[in-house]
Amino acid sequence: MSGLEGISCWLGGPALLAALVGLGFAVGILTGLFGVGGAFSIVPLLNVALGVPYPLAIGSSLCYTVGASASGLARHIRLGNYEPRSILALALAGMVGAVGGGALNRFAQGALGGRNYTLMMHGLFMALLVVTAWLIARGERANASGRTLVQRLALPPYIDLPRAGLRRVSVVGLGLVGAVAGVLAGMMGIGGGVLLIPALVLVVGLGPHQAVGTSLGVVLFSAMAGGTKYALDEHVSMWVVMPLLIGSVFGVQLGAWVCQALRARQLRRYFALLVLAVAAVLAVDFAAKLLSWKP
Repeated sequence: MSGLEGISCWLGGPALLAALVGLGFAVGILTGLFGVGGAFSIVPLLNVALGVPYPLAIGSSLCYTVGASASGLARHIRLGNYEPRSILALALAGMVGAVGGGALNRFAQGALGGRNYTLMMHGLFMALLVVTAWLIARGERANASGRTLVQRLALPPYIDLPRAGLRRVSVVGLGLVGAVAGVLAGMMGIGGGVLLIPALVLVVGLGPHQAVGTSLGVVLFSAMAGGTKYALDEHVSMWVVMPLLIGSVFGVQLGAWVCQALRARQLRRYFALLVLAVAAVLAVDFAAKLLSWKP
């Protein structure tokens, strides 16, 4: 575990902590307002706005995600919005994927060097944010084929998901979905809920509410595995994690209150615009780094 050393920010110690609380508050508003974790924006903003190196930002974001997703999962379990058998298959694969994603990130750091590694991560996040904006603006669409992709996949073994009303679901198919989510968590420090929830609806066949709770379960275990990997590499700072969590507790309440006043279409539109704004910030920083590059 590390402190605030190594963070090249124009803010001093107390001001930096206040900025981290503010970022957590803003991300909490996203969670309460749009129903997503917001970790996809934490990592790039920690790097660009506050000067937190990507490895430290990713590890700290994963630890933040553990706390946030555990709280959300407990709430959805009480509401019955989860599919326990699918969580088991998805989470096991997700944990393996998260460790693999962390190893891949560390390899990229050594192979590319500081500047090229940062540019690569900027590019990955810009692509992710654009895809996220498209998925949110598009909205959830039901699978009209009758049988989902993981049901049609002829790769045994199979399990039934009675809570979701699904029979003969390929465990391998579930594992592939979980592994992809895990790699994203380990490589980029994101929970992946904005991508995992549509996948659980369209590929697995869960209902929207079940997909939210199930996604939180998968994200929790993936973030635990990835966060442990980064902590062992000393790329986690509780001085970053705790202010984010403190701010998010209050932000979630405000976001949930504002959510009641907006319609679903408005929510999707505003969220897509916000995601694109974060992508634009990354694009500007990406261009600035390229223009200042000296062979």
